[in-house]
Amino acid sequence: MADGFDSHLNEDQERRLKSAAEASGVDPTVYATQVLEQAMEDDWAEDFRRVAEYERTGESIGAEEWMQGLREAVHAKFKA
Repeated sequence: MADGFDSHLNEDQERRLKSAAEASGVDPTVYATQVLEQAMEDDWAEDFRRVAEYERTGESIGAEEWMQGLREAVHAKFKA
């Protein structure tokens, strides 16, 4: 098994990565690694449960309910 991993970005992705890394004050490689680590640590169980429920019932939540959940999540994240 090879060590490491190579990924190739298109010009727009590269520009966006560099911009986000610069805004965070870190090297683009460090930033990309941090973003990937966070994504892999996120608990996707609730998302998968919601997709399965939608596929089973065809029912989804309304935009306002979704926005309220987003507001609560953002508030909780920045409150801590």
